[in-house]
Formats: sequence, structure tokens, C-alpha cells
Amino acid sequence: MPIRIIMLMVALIVSANHGRAEMVIEAGTTIVGQQSSKQNNSINKDVIGSVDLVLDADIGPGRLHIYAEGSTTPTTSASSVIAGANLDAGTALDRNGKGRIQLSEIAYGLDLEALNLSVGVQDLTAFADATAVSNDEGSQFLADSLVNNPTVAFPDYTPSLVLNYGSDDTLNATALVANAYGLGDNPNVNYGELFKFGRDKNTGLKKGIFALGELRLPGEVAFTLGGWTRTSELPQHLGGANKSSAFGVYANGDGILGENTLWSARFGWNSGKRTDEVTTHASMAVEHSYRDDHVIALGVAWNGLSSDFKSTFANAANPVVAELYYRWQINEQIAISPDIQYWSNANSLSTTTAGTVGGSAWVYGLRVQIGGSHQMAHAD
Repeated sequence: MPIRIIMLMVALIVSANHGRAEMVIEAGTTIVGQQSSKQNNSINKDVIGSVDLVLDADIGPGRLHIYAEGSTTPTTSASSVIAGANLDAGTALDRNGKGRIQLSEIAYGLDLEALNLSVGVQDLTAFADATAVSNDEGSQFLADSLVNNPTVAFPDYTPSLVLNYGSDDTLNATALVANAYGLGDNPNVNYGELFKFGRDKNTGLKKGIFALGELRLPGEVAFTLGGWTRTSELPQHLGGANKSSAFGVYANGDGILGENTLWSARFGWNSGKRTDEVTTHASMAVEHSYRDDHVIALGVAWNGLSSDFKSTFANAANPVVAELYYRWQINEQIAISPDIQYWSNANSLSTTTAGTVGGSAWVYGLRVQIGGSHQMAHAD
């Protein structure tokens, strides 16, 4: 069904513009093979993948953005054994956890000099909390804590309004408001729930809204400061009748070391100690490029668990992940990336128990990127 919708929209775009529409279509696939140093014999999907299809077309004064993606079924992969080892795994799943092709984004953007407005169903991580070194699991780090800040409660693809003012060389301000209950946040993973703002019929919890504001200060070291709030209700770790919303703040930095080396740093905190597993975060990443088509990068991320979450598990502990990858851009369309991760307190557990990995563990992987990723298309 999503592919039929996309084809229909393409036909409408061409018809409405009498064949004169400026249209850009980008496609790509990410294939990742991973193994773990612990419970590797339980992995039955060593190789998993995803596909991306992005269509951008000028219509009237603005631009239509459509994004469809597909995912293989991860079942038991390295990211199942060690949660967060591959953020690209299982990004498009149905209510039964099976891989599918889905229409993830459809939005319309309008540029009014320095002001940009975008409205529709969108991925909010493309507009906020961005860094140059650690923001794209298709071409950079795979571990989730080195892609997005886990203390920011971004909803999945969701109806939203995004306003951005400024440019790369001036003070840049972003404000957005969205349904806090996105496509992947509801158990049925259906589109109808995206436009309902009351209570979830399955859980009885209020969906609420997600709102964020961000300022980006340019310079040799670019600083980003942001704050957000989520009014939705979530179950508490320790149970109880009261459900709580949350808010948080974050700060990022991007800079250059020498001619070919970039660095980035992230910090975050949120108030949801009763509902959010991770309430504090810090990470650092460095990327060095040479000969135009070779990149080597190292990143380290630490997540601080809430005291309420720790009290629910006797062996809960703050996880740390260090990741090293090398990327060789073979040609304009194909890149390969050997990747290695070291986890301390994997799965937020200090020790391994029956059926669950904890303590220290290694994840070894190889990624093949063909074409572009969704984040690359947004960056363009």
C-alpha cells in the first residue's frame, strides 16, 4: 500500500506541473552483518538490512518530501542480544515485529528568506540534536547512543510543525511541536493513531504533545543548546497510579582539529526518572578523513540510568559503549565499513544472567552502504 501511494503521488506531481516539476529521487540500502562475543550462537540473523527511497519535488512555492523505507525482520540479531548495537535494525516493522515497507514521511516545506517551515509526518531527529560526526547510522556510528541523544524523548515518525530561522553562518533557531505518539510508538503501528491526540485505546494513557526549542551558535566551535517537553503519560518503572510527563535539556558541540579531523560532543539530561530508563548522557566522537575516500572514527558514550530504574533490577548499571569504524568510499555509490564495539554493562546490566547479556561484551560488524541514507537526503 505505501508504494502505491508513492507512485500515485509521483503521478500527481508530474500531472500538476505538466512535466515541468523539478523532482529528485534518491534510493539506497544499508546491509549490516554483526556478531557478538556473548551468546553469539543464539543469533539467527547475522545479516540484516534496510532500504530507503526519498522523493523531493518542487510544488508551487515549496517542496514536497516523501520518504519510504523497508526493513528485514531482525528476529534474533546482534542488536537483539545487545540492545542498541545497530540502530538501523528493524526500523520498519509491523505489529507482529515483521519487516515491512512503509511510508514513513510526507511533508511540505516552504522557504521564506531566512525562515523555513515544514509540516507533515516527519522524523524530528533530522531537525534537532544534530552533529557532524555522529548522526547517521547509515554512514557513521551504528550504536544508538552515538547516533541520537537517548535523553531526548523524540517520538517516532509523527505529525509535526517545524520552524527554522537563520543560516549556517548566523544564529540558527529551531522550534517544533508534534504529537508525542509516533508511528512506532503505538502497538498496532498504524497510521490512524498518528492523528488521534486523546488517550491510547490499548493502554489508557494520554498521548500528549512533544515540543522542542533549539539555538545553534556558529563559530570555530559550533554550540547547540536545546530544551524539550513531553506531556504524554507513560507507565512508571515501579508501578503506581500516577503517570508523569517529562522535560529535558541538551547541549552539543562541533569543531575541527587540524585540516581533516572533526569532533563532536553531546550532553543531555531529563526529568523522567520514573518513566525514562536513561536520564543523563554524555558522548564524544572524533572523525579523521584522508585521501578523500577514507574515514576512521572513534566514539564513546555513557548513559546514566535513573535511580527508579536501577531499583527495579538488582544488577542494573550505567552502560558505556565505545565504537571504532573505518569507512572506505569505493565509488560514488558504494561504501564499506568494518566496525567494532565494546560494551561495558551491556543491556544496562552489570552481570550476565540466564538468557540476557550483561557486563562487558564485544560486537563485530561489517556494513555495506549502497546509494544514500535518509539522513544524507535530509542534509542535502
